[in-house]
This record gives sequence, structure tokens and C-alpha cells, in this order.
Amino acid sequence: MNLKLKTLGFFAALFLFSLAQAQTPPAERKEGDLKFEPFTIPFEGQNVAGELGRLVVRENRSKPKSNLIELTFVRLKSTAEKPGYPVVYLDGGPGSSAINIARVPDYMRVFMKLREAGDVILLDQRGIGRSKPNLTRLATESLPVDVFSNSDSALRAFKERAAEAANYFRSQGVDIQAYNTIESAHDVDDLRKALGTEKLNLVGFSYGTHLGLACIRYHGANLNRVVLIGTEGPDHTNKLPATSDASLKRLSQLAASAPELEGKVPDLFGTLREVLTRLEKQPVTVEVTDQRTKKPVDITIGKRGLQFLIMRDLGDTNDLPIFPAWFYTMHKGDYSILSRFAERRYNQFGGGMSLMTVVMDSSSGTTKARTAKIEEQAKTALLGHMVNFPFPDVGDAVGNPDLGDKFRSPIHTRVPTLFISGSFDNNTPPFQADEVRRTFRNSTHLVVENAGHESMLVDARVQQTIVEHLRGGDVSKTKIALPPLKFNKIE
Repeated sequence: MNLKLKTLGFFAALFLFSLAQAQTPPAERKEGDLKFEPFTIPFEGQNVAGELGRLVVRENRSKPKSNLIELTFVRLKSTAEKPGYPVVYLDGGPGSSAINIARVPDYMRVFMKLREAGDVILLDQRGIGRSKPNLTRLATESLPVDVFSNSDSALRAFKERAAEAANYFRSQGVDIQAYNTIESAHDVDDLRKALGTEKLNLVGFSYGTHLGLACIRYHGANLNRVVLIGTEGPDHTNKLPATSDASLKRLSQLAASAPELEGKVPDLFGTLREVLTRLEKQPVTVEVTDQRTKKPVDITIGKRGLQFLIMRDLGDTNDLPIFPAWFYTMHKGDYSILSRFAERRYNQFGGGMSLMTVVMDSSSGTTKARTAKIEEQAKTALLGHMVNFPFPDVGDAVGNPDLGDKFRSPIHTRVPTLFISGSFDNNTPPFQADEVRRTFRNSTHLVVENAGHESMLVDARVQQTIVEHLRGGDVSKTKIALPPLKFNKIE
């Protein structure tokens, strides 16, 4: 999952909270109606012209009298002399708006590059962004100050907010369980039909790969080429605790030999273990600023809270450089860095609840075999069950929807697919792409060395490789490495 939005993704998610929450298409519109209007995106001192499209689809295709909802997308015209099939970008989360993240320069740079392959479609998936209804429910109160003290307090807070959001949207007539990955995959194909194109190209990132794989499963005949960046396979929604252990041990090895750390953390893994043991016995109190009130508050952080905070950033090379200093200072009794991480998440999760996120991930679920593996690994893994928190338990608030094991089964396809993974990506590690592509007849896997979850797509060489693949080129020999990780010095 990763309630799961991170760094730039968090920035994008903030835009969701300013949008109307429960709107439906005008009564006179019918299923399949498509309308366009001019739209511009500011980028590097200019306004990039595009079109804002609104497509009416059925909320629940299994119910003939289901509501009509509206998918919103932005189309950026191709710069190619002979454009290929449209390129639909599927963002992650689930819960991030592709239209809104285009206002982040690093992402807009990606979309400008993709125009070399064909028209670029930035789709706000059902339930998010400018699509209607938007299932974001703003919080009226800040999170309780003990939310990070233990898992019971945290789960209670998340469940209460999810239940309140579910009750609200049901009262508005929303069929909340229709906001699942299968319906979303059908949305993508309905968009293809409305655009009048024989096939689509897909570029998915993080959860967008999970959706992209569903598109391959149900509508593979209508896809030309696919790129999956940070692969979340059909049965990868809930993570294996051993993966995070491996990430922490690798980080520990790098920190032990990093000259900038001067040998101060010879066993980072052991240091963290000692800190977690201490916080289990005696939680600490740190001061953070509540952005809702602009006032300082004292929040309590225990073992489970620290595990949760670490997991949020363990796959992001933007944050990994400070991890050794973070763990070292906590071991010394200094919680100033911990306070900064806690403040970020306290305000992020305190802002509101994306019910779409809860329903999407709860619906995708996990097979019994993978659940058993998670349970076994959590007994000894350093971050335990907090690698998936608040899932699967938060699913109770939305009726525990489940798409079933058929949805989570391997996908057999000939669709040419480029998998891209980061060697430092803890969220969607490279082995997940390898698992998925075993049943792909035509695939390539590019592992970007030293890349984390957030640093693959924004790299110019990765973008060029994506464009070459979408144009039909052979990128199987491509190798890309980012600069080695360099840690913040410990004062």
C-alpha cells in the first residue's frame, strides 16, 4: 500500500484536500459522454497548453442501475512528427492525482518527455483528484497525541476516520466498494474507447503498476506497450516483513563503511534494535507543530510508532541519508530528528482520509499463502507488522471488500512490458518485478542501481529509456546507475 504516498507524492496529495468531496456528473450527461475544455499547466515560466477531459462511466458495472461517475484527465498533445498510441500515466498511492502532480516540476518534466512517444493522458483515477466523486474526507480534528504510542491507539484513530468517511460517502449515495482496481482497469479501457484509439500505451508508477497489471489482465488485447515503475504485483499489496529487514541490514553495512560517518555506527541494525527495545519499555514524548492550529503539541512515540515512521521512508533515497544520524541520535537520547519525522506524518495523516486508498488496497488484499508468510516473518522482523499498518485491519471500516484470489493470480501475456526497479526500493523491491514477469512472454527488467522508490521516474536517462521502449525500441541492454548513497554527517 503505503498509505503509502511519499515525498513528492505527499505534496501532490495535499491538493486533494482542497477539492470538492462528493460531486456527481450533471443529470443530463450519459454513460460514455466525453467533453473537453482548455487547460494549462504552469511549467518553468510558461503555461503548457492541454485539454481537460471529462468522461462519464458507470460506478459499478455489475449493477445496471448504478450511479454515473466522472473521470477527469488532462491530455497533452504529442511533440512527435508521427505520434504513436496515447500514453496513459497511472500514478501511485493509491490516492495520488496525476493532474495535480503535474504541478510538481520534476513530474511535469517526465510528462513533457513522454510527449515524444504520443499524446500524454494524465488520468485522475476514480475517487481522487478532479474526478467525481472525490472520496477524500477532510478531518475536523487533529490526530490524538498518542497515535504513535502503540498500535492499538493508531489503529483506533485510522479506523474511526475511515468509518466516518465511509458513512459520509454512503449517505451521499456513493457505492464505496465499487472503488476497486478491477473497476478502475475497466475505466482505462472505457477511456480508450472514448478517445477512439485502437490501443493505448501505459506508464504506471507504484500502485499505478498494480492498476496497469489489471489493465493487462482484463484488456491486454487493447494495449500496445506498457512500462511499470516500482512493481506492485497482483499479490503484492501487503508487504513481506523480511524485505524491510534486508533493507535495514544493507543500510547498516553501507553506514559501517561510509567515510563520512567516521565509524560512529558500526552496527546500525543493532543500534535500531536497542532503540526499539527501549521505546517498547518506555515511550518518549516529543514536541511537534500541529499545522491545523499552528501550535506546539507533545506527542508520545513508542516502539510501534517508530516502526511505522521508519517504514514510511525506508524505500526513499531522499530520506535514507539521514537514517544513520536519526538512529544514532535516538540511541544517545536525542530525539530532535525523530521529532521532524513525526511532525511530518502527524500532520499528513491528520489532514484527512482518502477513502479511495482504503477501499482500493483492502479490495486487492492478499492470498492465504502470502498472509501466512507475512505472519511468520513478522515474528522476528525488526519492523514486524508495521510494514503494512494500518492494513489489513482498517478494511473493517469499509466492509472488508475482497476481489478474490483469481484477481491475485499470475498474469499470462504477450504485451511488451518494461519493468523498472530501484536497487534501494524497499516499497516495491526488484524481486517483485521478477516474480510478476515470469509469466510475461515479452518483457525487460531494468534495475536502476542506487535508486529508491521516488528517484527512478525523475531520472532523465530512465525517461529516455521509457520513450525508446514506447517507440518500439530494444532497451534490454540498458544499464543505469545513480550516484552512490552519501550519508549526512553525525555531529
